[in-house]
Amino acid sequence: MDLSALNNATLASSSAPKAAPQKTVGKDEFLRLFVTQLKFQDPLSPMDSTGFTTQLAQFSSLEQLTNLNDGMKSLLLSQNSLQNALSASLIGKQVGFQGKDASGGAGAMQYGTVTGITFDADKTWFVVDGATKIAPGVIKEIR
Repeated sequence: MDLSALNNATLASSSAPKAAPQKTVGKDEFLRLFVTQLKFQDPLSPMDSTGFTTQLAQFSSLEQLTNLNDGMKSLLLSQNSLQNALSASLIGKQVGFQGKDASGGAGAMQYGTVTGITFDADKTWFVVDGATKIAPGVIKEIR
């Protein structure tokens, strides 16, 4: 068989765009593949120790990143709960916030009483005097 024809066919097929997205391998799949590879290796010609060490390091990195991601999710939920609890403490308090003028620029300071809180798409909005919705970042004064 002519190897140059095989190489040309391989290059042509690998340069074609792939339509299907690649699936990422999770921690469990990686460990299953690794154990299967060890199970079926030739005992007279075991895997190269460098390759074995590299795969173990990759698995360890994957596990640590997964644990870090889980910890960050937990921290974010905790932070959101704390923010919601602190926001509730402003109900009934008078706040001062920067208003907007007709052109959308910074206007005069306005004051009003926080009558409620709404949560919309992971954002907190204070309802002032039953009508005006303001973001926490625009509050300049609390009385």
